[in-house]
Amino acid sequence: MNQLLFICIITSALNIFLVIYAFTIPLYPKKWRDKVNKKYQNDTATGVTIIFVTLATCFLWVSYFYFLIFHQ
Repeated sequence: MNQLLFICIITSALNIFLVIYAFTIPLYPKKWRDKVNKKYQNDTATGVTIIFVTLATCFLWVSYFYFLIFHQ
């Protein structure tokens, strides 16, 4: 149970980091963003990663509270 809580906290921290990173992307120089986006599709990859990490985080928290409430 403690391990699941630890994993939930770690994925939540990763999710917060990704959201903060996504909000700071416009602060980088336009020339650098264009260069990176042409090669790596950085904006798209960041958005898709946020979606899947948020999905996994929500699933983990729901699992944690399910076990906490119903399996004592």
